[in-house]
Amino acid sequence: MEPTQEQIKTLAAKLNEATKKEVITIETREEENLSLTDSKFGGYPYVPKNGHIPRDSEGNPFFMVAQINCEQLPENNIYPKKGLLQFWIIDGDDLYGLDLQDPCSNAGKRVLYFPELTEGLSLDEVKLQYVLTEEYTPMTPYKELALTFIRREEGITPWDVNFDRLFTDLWNEAFSDDIETIWDLTEETRRLLWDIVPDGTEHRIGGYPYFTQQDPREEDSPFTELLLQMNSDGDYIMWGTMGVANFFIHKKDLKEKNFEEVLYNWDC
Repeated sequence: MEPTQEQIKTLAAKLNEATKKEVITIETREEENLSLTDSKFGGYPYVPKNGHIPRDSEGNPFFMVAQINCEQLPENNIYPKKGLLQFWIIDGDDLYGLDLQDPCSNAGKRVLYFPELTEGLSLDEVKLQYVLTEEYTPMTPYKELALTFIRREEGITPWDVNFDRLFTDLWNEAFSDDIETIWDLTEETRRLLWDIVPDGTEHRIGGYPYFTQQDPREEDSPFTELLLQMNSDGDYIMWGTMGVANFFIHKKDLKEKNFEEVLYNWDC
């Protein structure tokens, strides 16, 4: 016997409650003259005095896709309370620095953390260092978007590697017709479920991810924390063909503010 819509809604609500996590969604807007320490997608970065733009093995500067000023975030238990995080990828690479064999490699991406915002280089000094050679990037070089942050709690998305197992277990507890995977359900039931559960497609910090293809992690992956998700966004951001980029980190490393080992992935 096919479950009713109300039964499916109840099951989805139970899954949402059981997997609820803190998430900060991000809205973008065009804004000129952001400061070098403001949160932004693209634009010019904060660089401390005597500091340098990260460069590839040939000496070419990386491209900064995002900068998050922790003190501009709403109260949360995801990011450090202070400091600034920057996300960089290699310029001039068809894969935007993605290493398919080793997604944690820092050869094509960097995540930098500055625990204290000391005196930095001026905009003119930054511009002297930050001269992209290829300008093959998911954003228009030097174009910057201001960010607005909204905190909430949200359950698991259907794209997460653990969704199928968690949902299937709940379904088999609730109904007599056991299934091995969510794909054993009718198309109508799946469509109803997709309309109920969070889709996670926004730019976001924390919570659960969205992918256009599939989760690159295994079920037992230690990279459980979504450090940043950056989706394609109208005329401003384009990961391949309407793709999405994700940065994941170990919970322990995030707590210890160690950003050396971050799993970077994008797909379209």
